[in-house]
Amino acid sequence: MTFLLGFVLALTGMFSLAAAQSKQAKLLLKSVPAGTSRLTLIGLGTLMLIASSWQAVTAFGMGVGFVTFFSHVCFAAWIVALTLTRRRGQL
Repeated sequence: MTFLLGFVLALTGMFSLAAAQSKQAKLLLKSVPAGTSRLTLIGLGTLMLIASSWQAVTAFGMGVGFVTFFSHVCFAAWIVALTLTRRRGQL
């Protein structure tokens, strides 16, 4: 269960960071968010990734925790990339 929680935090963070960028926001949200919304999304994404790394390190220790965190981030980035690719094909 702890592995899933860290992954969900990383996935939320990666989607938030993707939605803060203009190209990816057009694909995900159909419009680019305003400046303050982009800063909020960047802050939320960063906070979620920090929370994911903290959760992994506290659950599994320093060595295995960072490896687990990087696997969360890599798998979450893969899902975001596949989502963006699929959205691009639908346009």
